[in-house]
Amino acid sequence: MTPDVVVDIGNTRMKWGRCEGGRVAEVLRLPHDEPAVWDAELAKLPPPKSAPRRWAVASVNPPACERFVAWAGSHGTVAVFTSPAEVPLRVNVDEPSKVGLDRLFGAVAAKSMVPPGTPAITVDVGTAVTVNVIDADGVFQGGAIFPGPRLMGRALNDHTAKLPLIDLGEVPAAGPPGRNTADAIEAGIAAAVQGGVGLLVERLAARYATPRLFITGGARGALSKHLFRGVVQVTEVPELTLEGIRIAAGALQ
Repeated sequence: MTPDVVVDIGNTRMKWGRCEGGRVAEVLRLPHDEPAVWDAELAKLPPPKSAPRRWAVASVNPPACERFVAWAGSHGTVAVFTSPAEVPLRVNVDEPSKVGLDRLFGAVAAKSMVPPGTPAITVDVGTAVTVNVIDADGVFQGGAIFPGPRLMGRALNDHTAKLPLIDLGEVPAAGPPGRNTADAIEAGIAAAVQGGVGLLVERLAARYATPRLFITGGARGALSKHLFRGVVQVTEVPELTLEGIRIAAGALQ
């Protein structure tokens, strides 16, 4: 299948990308549960080269995925990825069937962007932060997961008596010392994400020599400017997951 539009439905919002010339050429970030917005954006897309329009959809949010697929089905044909077994990637973890599809699609895209025999690390910053590694043979070897900046801010507010809600849409650039409580929280969250990702990347690079690092996710902020040790190259790829979906859809019969 050669998709016209690829869609990644996350926990907070969705992204879709128009495919052209063997790549994801244009990316939109859209809300859940607003078909009127989807209709408006669909009207802006150029007509597909062959009717009907072909959609490829993946999601870590089953209820939102079900609603969107019902809508997309009235505007073309839809291929939905529901299982890691459908992703064209070798996976070497304890429970392959439980790996998040977003992690695997990022790995598929990263694998396509490095020379043969080169390991890759992907960092995806959204509701959660995932750090994943693909070895020199192109095998997904697992990684790490921890809360994203918005979850960290909410957790501090939910589980303390006096700390205010700092609702962060991305990794802040704030550095210590914070001169007030809000700035101190921002500085702490920035250090937690930058330091956590940096430490994980350094440890993975020590095991999988000279990897290339790919950073994605709507909450990544200025993370790519962090100094990462042990990697050959750092590349920011906002459409990484969508590229993985496009490649995987192309492998479907």
